[in-house]
Amino acid sequence: MIIKISEEINSSLELNSYAMDFIDKINSYDELDFIVDFEGVKFMSCTFAQAYYASKKRFPKNITEINLSGDVKPLMDMIEKQIIAD
Repeated sequence: MIIKISEEINSSLELNSYAMDFIDKINSYDELDFIVDFEGVKFMSCTFAQAYYASKKRFPKNITEINLSGDVKPLMDMIEKQIIAD
C-alpha cells in the first residue's frame, strides 16, 4: 500500500504527535508492507522525524520511504541512524 504523507497530514510535518498518529494508523491496517511517499513535503521538523522513526520501530510493519526531497532526506538519514544505534 502506498500512502502519500502530504495528503494524510500536510506538506509541513511539524509535530511529533502527527508522526505517532500516522504510524498508529498504518499499524491499524492488516497489510504488512507500506510505502510512504514524501512527495510534496516541504518541511519536516527534527521532532517529527524522531517520533516517526521511534514509532516505526515499535511496530512489525515493513515501511519504506520514497520521494524524500533534498531538504528532508539528510534529516531522515541522520535520525534513522540515531534511532537504530539506540
